[in-house]
Amino acid sequence: MTAKALLERVSSGDFKVGIVGLGRVGLPLGLAFARKGVDVIGIDRDQELLAQIQDGVMPFHENGGDYALRDALASGKLRASANYEALQDADIIFITVATGLNNEQRVDYSQLQAALEEIAIYLRPVQVLVLRSTVSPGTLEKVVKPFLKKNTDLEVGKDVLLASAPERIAAGRALEELETLPEIVGGLDDVTTDIVAEAMRTLNPQKVIHRTNPTSAELAKLFTNVYRYVRFAVANEFALLAELYESDAHEIIGMINDDYPRGGIPLPGPCGGPCLAKDGYLLVEELSFPDFILTAWKLNEAVPAHMVSRLKDELSAAGKKMEGSKVAVLGMAFKADIDDLRQSPAMRISELLVREGAIVAAHDPFHDTPSVDTVLTDADAVVLATNHTAFRQLKVSELRTKTKPDCIFVDCWGQWIQAEPDEDIVTFGRVKVS
Repeated sequence: MTAKALLERVSSGDFKVGIVGLGRVGLPLGLAFARKGVDVIGIDRDQELLAQIQDGVMPFHENGGDYALRDALASGKLRASANYEALQDADIIFITVATGLNNEQRVDYSQLQAALEEIAIYLRPVQVLVLRSTVSPGTLEKVVKPFLKKNTDLEVGKDVLLASAPERIAAGRALEELETLPEIVGGLDDVTTDIVAEAMRTLNPQKVIHRTNPTSAELAKLFTNVYRYVRFAVANEFALLAELYESDAHEIIGMINDDYPRGGIPLPGPCGGPCLAKDGYLLVEELSFPDFILTAWKLNEAVPAHMVSRLKDELSAAGKKMEGSKVAVLGMAFKADIDDLRQSPAMRISELLVREGAIVAAHDPFHDTPSVDTVLTDADAVVLATNHTAFRQLKVSELRTKTKPDCIFVDCWGQWIQAEPDEDIVTFGRVKVS
């Protein structure tokens, strides 16, 4: 079969997909294809993860994921295995393994390297290999392509077709966004780009596809996340400045953004997670002026310690010490309405509180934790660490009936103070002038 013949098959919907890495990127991608009638072979070495998937249990929170997984298994459209040999049945193989940071804050490509070594053993003529993981620019052409040339007898560009199509989804909303978001696809040649574009259009025939080269596709993902991370850092610097001048950053930013075409400043708050901070390191060694990324990292990383310091000051002013105080922490995930704890500022806040000697009781609606009432009971302080939607309905005036009478409330997001402006709440970016 030729590449053009495969393109015709994919265009008609007659193709099979392989997914290497069944985490928060790979599994939703597989489910999205499966519910469109595409046969999916999912590969992962994590036996516990595989057991959950095979039992129809979503291993993480994804809107609509539970139903989509059960349906995919019942229809037989999804197979999950640890055996890479099963990929021989796939026409298009998506690599979705994680690329994190090691202890030296350098990008860890060990999972990608391991996946390539296994994939190379079982590649057959006329398969498409799509790199969907977030990688440094040039990885497909400078790492993946040479590796396959060296470790297989297949001709890259004829037998093995390569493309970069970086994931762009938000955790928890992947199934929705895979159908609605534009894709950026960069194949080594036009036919490969067309094949991947047609495959992604299976998810939505009206899906917008931006065609480019592999390196530009890789850069597009990095530019997106670095820009967002730096914007959040700027907002957090504004919050610190507002506190210095005994002002309210939320009010100021709200006024700037209101019906003003050159506003668009995000609200301040803890910024973390496995992607935004890490992706800057994928570029930092090649930047002309890398300091701005490192400065953004320092700013965002400083927010948890800053909020713990403000709480410590408030406790001291009330004649209390952090050591021995019960602190209820609301939220554990790194952002709202997901269960992902990786590089979570909320978890960092809890760790710092424990280090200061506080007795921490945490609640998160996406984890098996004590109830809100339980963690609030007799609390000396309450910290809103993650801005879950479920917490918006909580009223500080009502929460005080469960805590100690002199309980200190700390809002890292400015979520509570907007609803109850007269309440005495320690808010990031806001100093209440007495």
